[in-house]
Amino acid sequence: MAASFSTGLSAAAPLRCAVEAPSQVASGQPVWLRFTLANIGPKALQVLRWNTPWEGQWFAPFVAVEVDGRALRYAGPVMKRAEPGAEDYLRLEAGASTTALVDLALPFQLGQPGTYRVTPRVRLMDVFDAATSAPPMPRERHAAMDLPCALVTFTVVTPR
Repeated sequence: MAASFSTGLSAAAPLRCAVEAPSQVASGQPVWLRFTLANIGPKALQVLRWNTPWEGQWFAPFVAVEVDGRALRYAGPVMKRAEPGAEDYLRLEAGASTTALVDLALPFQLGQPGTYRVTPRVRLMDVFDAATSAPPMPRERHAAMDLPCALVTFTVVTPR
């Protein structure tokens, strides 16, 4: 989905997302998802980390999870926030990427054997050209965008 940017970015920001998951895990074990955010454009960007894997913790349901076609409920924390600070932003240089690891078993019940489908729903709350402004950006000037990421699947098996 395209977003309008009032800070010098085109409607389609040059960000790409990739997600990896193990193909199989034993019931009761961590399920590590690896999210990679890449800036494929020619300019450095500032990205607000809030409610994304790059925040380093689960503070929002940035994925939807199904097991054998049945939706699972997110049981992690949801954070209410004031204005962001400079430390809440990630500077991503042109051509650079960053990776985040998160354990899907923390906010979702993954104990049932079966095939799980994880659909990322990452919404970047603020993205802007690092040359035009310095973070933090006031909330009324945020330029949000949905970050398309491909879904992943994995199988949970009963340990022997």
